[in-house]
Amino acid sequence: MNQQISLPDRSIPILCEAEVLVIGGGSAGVAAAVSAARQGASVVLAERGGFLGGAMTAATLGGICGLYSLVDGQPVQRVWGFAEEVRDRLERAGGTNGPLPWLNTASLPYDLFKLKSVLDDLVAEPRLKVLYHAQLIDVTTEDGRVREAVFRGRSEAFAIRADRFIDCTGDAELTALAGGGVSFDPDNLQFPSAMFTMGGVDTTRALQIRREDLHRYFESALADGYDVPRTAGGLYSIHDGIVHLNITKVSIDGRSPNTLDPVDLSKAEQLGRQQIRTYLDIFRKYVPGYEKAFVIDCGSELGVRETRRIQGEYRLTREDVLDERRFDDAIAVNCWPIEDHGSGRKTKWVWLTPGGYCQIPYRALLPQKLENVLVAGRCLSSSHDAQASLRVTANCFSMGQAAGIAAAMADREGMHAVDMSTLQHRLESQGQILTPDVTCDA
Repeated sequence: MNQQISLPDRSIPILCEAEVLVIGGGSAGVAAAVSAARQGASVVLAERGGFLGGAMTAATLGGICGLYSLVDGQPVQRVWGFAEEVRDRLERAGGTNGPLPWLNTASLPYDLFKLKSVLDDLVAEPRLKVLYHAQLIDVTTEDGRVREAVFRGRSEAFAIRADRFIDCTGDAELTALAGGGVSFDPDNLQFPSAMFTMGGVDTTRALQIRREDLHRYFESALADGYDVPRTAGGLYSIHDGIVHLNITKVSIDGRSPNTLDPVDLSKAEQLGRQQIRTYLDIFRKYVPGYEKAFVIDCGSELGVRETRRIQGEYRLTREDVLDERRFDDAIAVNCWPIEDHGSGRKTKWVWLTPGGYCQIPYRALLPQKLENVLVAGRCLSSSHDAQASLRVTANCFSMGQAAGIAAAMADREGMHAVDMSTLQHRLESQGQILTPDVTCDA
């Protein structure tokens, strides 16, 4: 693709202005936008899709990971704040049946539509405007500060001017466009998955199947000639007869697709749906309770785990996670293990201690070279191994909450001058617990 074209210069209208512009309406973006608005800032949240939730609702994860640690085999909540508000609203809406323990951790299953509704309710803040179908395409900058972000709508391009920006795109799109430091290694990416939901399942039988038994059924299918990339995975059920699965692993010629490349991504989306058909066949033939199963639907997009990461003021490492390190500028708590979806049929798990956690420092949200930009979500400043732990939903809620409060606090001196003790105090006043006690109840 060496050929290029030139487009004529054109004037782009400024649609609106705000003190804080949040780009990306996933878990981090919703938390950032709501938290900034609650601090009194005027906020615009720009989302490329037609609903909020990002990977939770577009890829359809099925469960919220990162809320819980297991202590003596029981789920104990470690992450609070905005994540707890979402959990509580989901529970009151009948959108979850509580934490599901598996392996050495637990997740929170959710009803997809009720989660979308909870997020709609959360953004109903008086100082917050949500714009859907807004795809970021460019930025303007001046002296290390972003001035405007340019979007493509359904009909034409438009710009939004803001004082501060929060990049919650997951791919560090704003940061990369603005010239901030980013890293990207297409040869060392976690593999994505196509998530799907099945109906017609005898859930009374199906939910009694142990993980090792499911693995055995799939080994039988492999022996009979089926070729599937995983023989176990995440399985969630909120309603009788319906099961949501995270069990595929999409590769192209044995490597993880580069989901920033349009050709790779397009092929990967098709391959994911092909894998779903194969898994349905195997479940119907080999797994008890799935004899009459059918696919209700799959996510509207592939579940992408890793692309760009920012080069921040601090880079979290594998040792930071596994040594459960604390930081003076902590703004979030992470209790999720390293969960690396690499090559081969097995997911690589490296566990923290029961009830253990590391902290996420504010500096990991600060991209180098940019004065008025924060990042929240899976593209935080981290190594490949650390990101495999930090990328999960509960952590994205926490990072978004911190970024939103910090952006509302920041003045002309920028995001780097935010007072940490004030930020931490405001987080704690909104329910975040930065040093959770191992003995606290779930």
